[in-house]
Amino acid sequence: MKTYIYIATIVLLVGLGYNLYVMDYRAGVFAENNMHSLIGVCAAICGLILASVYFSFFRLQANLKK
Repeated sequence: MKTYIYIATIVLLVGLGYNLYVMDYRAGVFAENNMHSLIGVCAAICGLILASVYFSFFRLQANLKK
């Protein structure tokens, strides 16, 4: 299960980097052209938060077994 979370974290980081690269900063962050990138950035951040929750869950579960 940890392997899937690591793969998902890498995919989310790549997606976050791509969306930040594609975003047109001259038009403004909330411009109509950037709305797709902004949604992608928000989704990647939410996914990374969820992945960090899973990592802390696995760490706590290992401590509970001891």
